[in-house]
Amino acid sequence: MRRLYSPLAGFFLLAILLTGCMASRQTKSALAKVATDNCIIDSSGTSGYVFHPTDLQAGSSDDSLLRHRYGDRGLRMAQAVGLTPLLVRATQLEQQQNPSEPASNEYLTIRQKMTDQLQLASFDIATAVALVDCDSKRAALTATLLTRQENSREKRMTISAITTGALTALMVGFLKLGDHEDAGEWVGIGGGLAEASLGITSLLQKPPKTDYRHLNNPLRDIWVHPVTSTVFPPLVWYYLNKPKSANSPSLIEGLRSRWEILVSLDADAKQNRKHKGHEVDYFGTGDLYTTEDLTVRSTMLGQLATELQLMNNDLTILLNEIVRSPQKR
Repeated sequence: MRRLYSPLAGFFLLAILLTGCMASRQTKSALAKVATDNCIIDSSGTSGYVFHPTDLQAGSSDDSLLRHRYGDRGLRMAQAVGLTPLLVRATQLEQQQNPSEPASNEYLTIRQKMTDQLQLASFDIATAVALVDCDSKRAALTATLLTRQENSREKRMTISAITTGALTALMVGFLKLGDHEDAGEWVGIGGGLAEASLGITSLLQKPPKTDYRHLNNPLRDIWVHPVTSTVFPPLVWYYLNKPKSANSPSLIEGLRSRWEILVSLDADAKQNRKHKGHEVDYFGTGDLYTTEDLTVRSTMLGQLATELQLMNNDLTILLNEIVRSPQKR
C-alpha cells in the first residue's frame, strides 16, 4: 500500500497543477484579447455641420426674450449648438403670428433648420457616449476576468493545502500501522510545514495584473484639459467646458475634482498595504492594471458617461421646447 501511495499522490497533485495551468492559460488568453484597445471610435470630428457656438449676453434684449420662452438647460444647449440667432427670430415670429392663422413659411423654415441642427448634434453626442461606454464595459469585463484568475489561483492553493493535509494524514496512519512511529511523526511535521507554506504563500501573493491599453483615452483630455480636444467633437468639448451658471464650475472642473479624490484614495490604499503598487497612469495610453485599478477607471468613465447622457437630455429638452406651441408652456 505504501508503494502505491507515492505515485498515486504524485499523479493526483500533477493533475491538479496541469488543470490549474490550463485554466490559467485560457484566462490569460482571454485577458489579452479583452485588454487590447478595440474601442476604435473616431469622435474628433463633427457630423457635417459647421460648429459655431453663440453666447447670449446676460441682460440683453435677446436674452430677456428667450428666457421667457425657454428654460436654462435648453438655452445652454442652444448656445452650444449655435441656435440662439434662429431661436430669437423664431420667437419674434411667434409673437407676431395670429394663433388662428397657419404659421408662416419663414417660421416653418427656421423650425426645420433648428431640428436638423439638433439631429446632427445628437449624432456627435451619441458618438462620444459610445466611446466612453465601450471603454467602461471593456474595463469592467477585464476586471471580471482578473477576478476570475485570482479566484482560480486561490482555489488551486486551497485544494493543494487540503490534498497535502489529507495525504499527510494517510501517510502518518500507514506508518503507525507499520509500527514506524518516529517516521510518522516526521511525516506529520513535514506535512504541517507544507500546509503552512502553502497558506503563507497564498497570503503573500500579489494581485494579478494585466497590460491594459487605452490609446484613444476619453479620460485624458478631461484630466489634461487642452484647448482643443483630440477625442471629443467640438460640440461636446464646448459643452463640457461651459459652466452651468455664472457662479458654478464647468463640467470638466467638476469631473476633475471628483477624479482627484478617487486617485488620491486609490494611492492611499496602496500605501497602507505591505506590498506597495505603482501609481497607475489612468490618463495615458495604457498601464498594468489590477482589478481594483480597473474598478477605479470604470468609475471615472461612468461619471463621464453620466455627464454626456445629461447633455443628450438637455438636447431633448430643447427640442421639446422648440416643437411645442408657446400656449402650452
